[in-house]
Amino acid sequence: MARALLAGRWTDLDERLPVLNKYSGQVIDAVPLFTERHVDLALGSAEGAARVMEKLPAYKRAEIVERAAHMVQANASAFEGILVAEAGIPVKHAKVEVGRAIVTLNFSAEEAKRLSGETIPFDAQARGSDRYGYFMRKPVGIIVAITAFNGPLLLVCRKIGPAIAAGNASILKPASTTPLSAIKFAEAILDAGLPPEGLQVLTGRGANLGRKLVSDPRVRVVSLTGGAEAGADIARHAGVKRLIMELGSICPTIVMDDAQQELALNCLPEAAFGLAGQNCIRPQRLLVHERIYPEFVEDFVQRTSKLVVGDPSSERTDVGPLISEREAVRVETWVREAEEVGAKILTGGQRDGPIYYPTILADCPADTEVVQQEIFGPVVVVEKFSSLDDAIAKSNSTAYGLQAGIFTQNIDVAYRAVNELHFGGVLINDTSDFNNDLMPFGGNKQSGIGREGVRWAVQEMSDPRSVIYRIPRPDRELA
Repeated sequence: MARALLAGRWTDLDERLPVLNKYSGQVIDAVPLFTERHVDLALGSAEGAARVMEKLPAYKRAEIVERAAHMVQANASAFEGILVAEAGIPVKHAKVEVGRAIVTLNFSAEEAKRLSGETIPFDAQARGSDRYGYFMRKPVGIIVAITAFNGPLLLVCRKIGPAIAAGNASILKPASTTPLSAIKFAEAILDAGLPPEGLQVLTGRGANLGRKLVSDPRVRVVSLTGGAEAGADIARHAGVKRLIMELGSICPTIVMDDAQQELALNCLPEAAFGLAGQNCIRPQRLLVHERIYPEFVEDFVQRTSKLVVGDPSSERTDVGPLISEREAVRVETWVREAEEVGAKILTGGQRDGPIYYPTILADCPADTEVVQQEIFGPVVVVEKFSSLDDAIAKSNSTAYGLQAGIFTQNIDVAYRAVNELHFGGVLINDTSDFNNDLMPFGGNKQSGIGREGVRWAVQEMSDPRSVIYRIPRPDRELA
C-alpha cells in the first residue's frame, strides 16, 4: 500500500483512502488519510526545510530537478500505467503527459540557473545620486501546491519543479482521486537528492486539509489548479500571501467563414474530447459563421462519431471514463436539462457507467449551464454567428477568460480577436486547447490569478530583494 511523505519520512496510517481504477471501479491501492493534526506537523517541518532549501546554490537545485527528470523518463512506462489506472487517461494521452512532465522538469532545472535581478539606476533621482544597487530574487519560503485530477503528474511537475528551482520548501496536496502519480514523483525527486523535508505529500480529502494549509501565515504562496469554487474559498481564507490559481474556464473557438476548414476540423475532435473533456482549455463552445455552419457542423459531427470510446488501457482508445460515475451522471444531467429547454443532441448523449460519449449540442439557450458553466466533460456546444462583433460578444459573455481560439486567414480579423477577446491566451488558426511551459499560462476574470509556465511560476515563487549601497563622496560630509 502506498505511503505518503510527512516531515521527511514515508508515513502510513491505519485510516486510509482507497484509490480506484476509473474504468473498472476496482480498488488499486490506498493512501493515508491525513488530518489537520498532520498539517501542523508538515508546517513545522517545512519551516526548517525552507531554511535548508534557501541555502542550496542554484546549480544544486538545477541538478536535483534535472536528475528527477531523468528518473521520470527511465520509469516512463510505470508512470503511464499509473495515469491510465488512477485517472482513466487513455494510454496514448498518458504518454504525452509523461513526456510533457519531463520537459517541464528540464525547463525548471534551466530556470534555476537564470533566477537573476538587475542593477537599479538610483542616480536617476537626485536623492539617490550617492547610492548604487541592484535587486536579486530570493525564495519565499513555504509553497503549498494543490493539484487537480485531470493532469495528476504534469500539474505536480508544473508546481514543484519551479518551487524547487526558486529554492523553496513545498507541501503538496494532490487530488484525493489521483494521488499515486504524485507519490511516485516524490520518490523520484527524493532519490534525485532533494533534502528529505524539502517536499511533503499529504494525501487525503481537501475539506480536511486544504483550509488549514492555505490559511497558515507561515505559507507564503498557494498554487492551486482546481475549480472556481475552490479558488474562491481559498481566497477567502488565505490571508496575506501570494495566490497562483488556475481555475478553469469555458473556452470558445471561433471559425470564420474564410477559415481553412480542414485545418479546424482536424484539430477539433481531439481538442474537444481528449481526456474525456476534463481539460480546462478545451473548446467547450464552438462558434461557427452562419455561411459555413451547416456543412462544417455536419463534418464535425461525423468525425466526432468515429472517436473510439472505452478502455483507456487500449492504444486505440480516444476517449476514456470521467473521473467518477458521479461526474458522468452530472454531465448527463446537464445535457438532459439543456435538451428539455430546446437544445438538440447532434451526436452522443449516452452514458455507460463512468463513460459519457462525446456529445455535440446545438440550439442551446444562452442561460443554460452547458453554455454558462464549465462542464468538464465531453460535451461541445455549437453556435452560429453572423459577424465578428457577434462572435466576440458571445465569447466574452461568460464570467471566465482562460483561452480562446479563432480560425481565420484575415490578419485584420486576427488582430481584432487578439485585442478584443478578454482571455489570458488567444490562439490564431488553432483551438483554445494549446499551452506549453515556456508561455505565461493563466486566465482573466474567474479563470484565475497569476500565471504558470516555468519561468513565470519561478517569478511568482520568489521575492525581489533590493540591495542599496551608499557611496560616500569625498566632496560631501559623511552623514
